[in-house]
Amino acid sequence: MRLLLVPILLVCVSSSLQAQDKKRCADTPVDSTNPASPVYQECHVKRKASLRGTPPRPDFSPNPGGSTACYRADFAFVVDTSGAPELSTVRRVSSTDPSFAEAVEATIPRLRYAPARLDSTLVRQVVNFTSSVSLLRVVMVSSSRGGSLSPPSGSRMPRAPKC
Repeated sequence: MRLLLVPILLVCVSSSLQAQDKKRCADTPVDSTNPASPVYQECHVKRKASLRGTPPRPDFSPNPGGSTACYRADFAFVVDTSGAPELSTVRRVSSTDPSFAEAVEATIPRLRYAPARLDSTLVRQVVNFTSSVSLLRVVMVSSSRGGSLSPPSGSRMPRAPKC
């Protein structure tokens, strides 16, 4: 008799944990521009939308006199069932520099995703996209004889900071 109770309890605990996970995932309202095709959060889908290939590089030149060494921009948007970003849904979440954010936003139309799946059905999903660039300013010394540039003697090339 005890052996039968243990599997039943495990099933109940497992179902309870799954219900708690669903509660943690905020409900996604139906997209007002297309009520027939709801938008899902990552936690609602069986297979989340995933970026295909390498994202294009932003066309960005930092301010030469600026002191910022790390540029970062975060965006959220809906990926449709073909894997393309829905441009009308692009929203800037945060950025460290407005001009870098504009450069990143200009690359979003060229991004492609493997679309999200809910069971066997392709669905629209909200994705978060982050782009960052770390810069390292290096001072090089040239000899008075016109030789090649080199780092100061005894120094090693430092690494760019992580964003």
